Amino acid sequence: MIPRLFAPLLLTLLTGLAAGACRRERPQPVVLTVVRGTEPFWSVDVRSDGMQFRRLGADTAFYPYAPPDFDADGRAVYRSKRFGADPLLTLVIERTDCSDGMSDQRYPGTAVLTRGDSTWRGCATVVPDSLDVR
Repeated sequence: MIPRLFAPLLLTLLTGLAAGACRRERPQPVVLTVVRGTEPFWSVDVRSDGMQFRRLGADTAFYPYAPPDFDADGRAVYRSKRFGADPLLTLVIERTDCSDGMSDQRYPGTAVLTRGDSTWRGCATVVPDSLDVR
């Protein structure tokens, strides 16, 4: 028989163990590609859980992930919208060599990002595999 003094401690310990066994760790999102541009500095991380848009000196915006469509020229086209009044985010990635113009780093893809009335050009670290099919 367990003394009454230890019963609450034992109950707390068993409850904690049971809760830990039921808790599942949330998987980390997979980064599918990173697109970067200069003048002004901006980036988009296309991840399995969404697209994160950043501009230097501005707030970060997170858009839901949607798999790309492919246009007639084989370019990957990502489209996403956050809220009704929020501008549509369109990211087009094409398999062509790219340089950011500020470093010697080369990238396998060029990118054009459009958000509302603004358009930026940059380079993509990864080009979606489906672009290989032409």
